[in-house]
Amino acid sequence: MPETGPTRGHGKADAAAPLSRLERIGLTLHRLLDKWLTPLGVAAYRRTKGGVAKPWKVDVLLLTTRGRRTGRERTVLLQFFLDDGAMVVTAANDGGDAPPAWYLNLTSDPLARIEVNGRTRSVRAEELSADEAAAWWPRIVQRDPNYARYARATMRPFTILRLVPLPDR
Repeated sequence: MPETGPTRGHGKADAAAPLSRLERIGLTLHRLLDKWLTPLGVAAYRRTKGGVAKPWKVDVLLLTTRGRRTGRERTVLLQFFLDDGAMVVTAANDGGDAPPAWYLNLTSDPLARIEVNGRTRSVRAEELSADEAAAWWPRIVQRDPNYARYARATMRPFTILRLVPLPDR
């Protein structure tokens, strides 16, 4: 069976069945809502200093990157996973066939800014090696099983990145 999503190049293939038509429609709607509601989500996150994510028991940050074409700042909400003071994020794009814009922006300029629970920090994005990504993937899926569904939705491998805080100036 061919490898899927983030497992290609990162470890064993995910033997899960392909998505049903209803699951594909659901993910498409989810991606559209993410795109349209991002400004509202960013505002709510800032206003509540991250409290808006607490009922869902997920760790969420705001990531601000510089647009690779426009040079303008772009801010998105992302789920993250703690890693000894750094944050691990996955460029899953809800299982879309293209990587998310924030990831493409980071490939152009790995310096970014994050906001976590009302605190802002500068970070440097580092792509995890294949071995590191393979070790992280089961932890990510265990914490949020939706990532397994995202992987089944596309043949694109997901890049996993570590956002390493830079020293305060």
